[in-house]
Amino acid sequence: MATPSRPSRPPHEELIVSEYKFFLLHKMLVLSINALVLGAVTVSMYFAAQNPEEFTLVFLKVFGGLLLAIMGLGFMGKRWLSRCVQTVGADPA
Repeated sequence: MATPSRPSRPPHEELIVSEYKFFLLHKMLVLSINALVLGAVTVSMYFAAQNPEEFTLVFLKVFGGLLLAIMGLGFMGKRWLSRCVQTVGADPA
């Protein structure tokens, strides 16, 4: 006995989920970005500690590069979340 397959959505159709799932995905994105920033501080401190004479310069170079990449990732994640998820019952104003 074959099970019926789910019809595929056209690529332009938006995914409609509950407000709770949107809230959960948004909080997961925020927590992930926060964890990445803490990791960037840790890595930057490690590399800066290797050369105490130029601690500030090395820290800012490493942390600045990582922070730009993390913020870009967060921006892309936020755009993806807002494009793919449409909350049910939202006011179309």
